[in-house]
Amino acid sequence: MKKVILYIFIAAVSMGVYTSCTKSNDYIAGYTTTDPNSLSTAYFKFVHASPSFAKLFNVPDAFNVIVNGTKINSPILSFGGTSMAPVLGTGYGYATVPAGVLQIKLSTNGVLTGDSLAFKIYTKTVSPGQFYTFLLTDSALTGNPKKEIFIRDSTPMILQGYYNLRFINAVGNDSATTSTGTSTVDIFSYSRNTTLWSKIGVDSVTTFQLLGTNISVPDTLYVTRTPASGSPLLPGRVVLAKLAITPLFRNYTIYYKGDGTLTTGTTARSLAYYVNQ
Repeated sequence: MKKVILYIFIAAVSMGVYTSCTKSNDYIAGYTTTDPNSLSTAYFKFVHASPSFAKLFNVPDAFNVIVNGTKINSPILSFGGTSMAPVLGTGYGYATVPAGVLQIKLSTNGVLTGDSLAFKIYTKTVSPGQFYTFLLTDSALTGNPKKEIFIRDSTPMILQGYYNLRFINAVGNDSATTSTGTSTVDIFSYSRNTTLWSKIGVDSVTTFQLLGTNISVPDTLYVTRTPASGSPLLPGRVVLAKLAITPLFRNYTIYYKGDGTLTTGTTARSLAYYVNQ
């Protein structure tokens, strides 16, 4: 199959709940699920959110993502990194790939092609004009496709005065359960003084939620332990991570990543985000 020219494509992402959740404040509206201008290509993003990568794969945490023989990342990836096709540089991180069966090869850095040693190969099928995200977590070697966060992304409508937000819980190793006896997490909005999502389990992806925005009023989003009973306000919650964000009229994905037992260091638990469109 011929290699396609890679470039960053400004795109947006959406999907239904990847695994079941107790509460869903889903925004259900018109979705653009295809790019009508693309009949033979799809769009692909790779996000590295596996804090135990080096231990799991027994290789240094520095690798390339080779899709059907072409490297899509620049520079080399390590924990917290996302794919950026080398031709253009924007913050959206989608690369064009041929529609059909994809061989997604994780490889050590080669001298010429960046694929001198493939230590893991995934095979996925993508449809023309569709958008996809592969978010690598510590579940990457379970052999269970349902644990691999490979998401077919769609495009929520962006309305003036609003933004779309979704959440991924990518933290598998979490010891902060003794205070409440549960491993699920909530996302609490400071500006709204309420939860946006509740009881989100590991390797779960919510749908996008439509939220009103005021560009002069920033918000702080908190990952908190789901209370054992009731719905206390922020002072009564166990806060695991937080993220300050001033959203514009765009689509955003926030994701809880890292080692849930650590509060400091490169792989410590944290809340991050990327812009989909």
